[in-house]
Amino acid sequence: MSQSPPEAPALPAPPPALRLAAVALVAAIVGVVVGGGAAYFLVRHFENSSPATVVIHNVSPSGGSGTSLPSLLGQVSPSLVQVVRLPAAGGAVTSADVSSGFVASGSGLVVTSEGAVEGATGVEVGLDSGQLLPATIAAADPDSGIVVLQVSGNSLPRPLTFASSLPAVGDVAIAVSLPVGSGAQADVGTVSATGLTVTVPNALTSSGQATVDGVLRTDTPPPPGSSGGPLVDSSGDVIGVLAGDRMQPLDQGQAGASSGFALDAGAAQQLVSSLESTGVAPHPLGLVCQWLNQVSAAALGTVPGALVVAVDAGSSAASAGVVAGDVITSVGGSSAASAALRRYPALSDYLLTLGAGTTVTLTVVRDGASHQLSLTLPSA
Repeated sequence: MSQSPPEAPALPAPPPALRLAAVALVAAIVGVVVGGGAAYFLVRHFENSSPATVVIHNVSPSGGSGTSLPSLLGQVSPSLVQVVRLPAAGGAVTSADVSSGFVASGSGLVVTSEGAVEGATGVEVGLDSGQLLPATIAAADPDSGIVVLQVSGNSLPRPLTFASSLPAVGDVAIAVSLPVGSGAQADVGTVSATGLTVTVPNALTSSGQATVDGVLRTDTPPPPGSSGGPLVDSSGDVIGVLAGDRMQPLDQGQAGASSGFALDAGAAQQLVSSLESTGVAPHPLGLVCQWLNQVSAAALGTVPGALVVAVDAGSSAASAGVVAGDVITSVGGSSAASAALRRYPALSDYLLTLGAGTTVTLTVVRDGASHQLSLTLPSA
């Protein structure tokens, strides 16, 4: 995840290199197959909830192609799961340890958010049918905050599909979750902004904060337990991954507190596609950018393109010589200000479509001078 990017704020101070501490999280729990420690808790919750009851908090017009909203949510809700963050040995699972996710492929891949599994010693996934399945983390993208779980078992419901085009400002946005104590819940609103770069709290970084790009903002209030759940359009296709309180931006003030934020669905789709085709996920680019349109570029005294906000140490972007403060004006000869590139919520989304291991020439403007850099996209 064609769009008109938001105007950029004043050039921020360089944020920490690691946008989300998912890498450390993955190192801690990848490969751990979890048993049934929370089985009773989830079975008790799910035993009377098949099929899930759909609760609509905010009545909205009909969905796409004349489909009523209740029908659309009845279609989406069976693909929702509960993601259970298992505590250390002897610890009890509470409602605070349960977040949402959704089935994203027929091969047992479930998408959720970094906040849903942060601090876990293991992960389990609960289905609407009442089943509780062990899971491992198959991939985590520290650039987007997306986590993909591999679930054991062959009885997962059908996967949700990702939207074939990016949402536009004003499009319907439906936030769906499967919280503890009820069936699927949803709130309905509209897309307020796309392609945002925001600073969020992160206790696992030295500064206590991190920066994420490709973020979508809506006026849709996220329902309870929504972290990791899908944000869908009027056809029921996924346009974002809900981030919950963990992703309330520090730089949005009261506007941020009253908004719903979603992570980049394009990044989630890339991870799922890579895992299905190769069995592994590509390494992150380590590049955080903020789209600059002509107005924003003029305000900052630079040129339109992608403003580099952060570069992870040791990443492909760092090896190419990209530094914070650069403005990337072209990628492989294609203007970074063109509609073809700007339709992606983050520049990294476009770069990943070029294929792992591809070498591409970046044109960057640094201190008023133009430079050519050679970036080799990371392999798995």
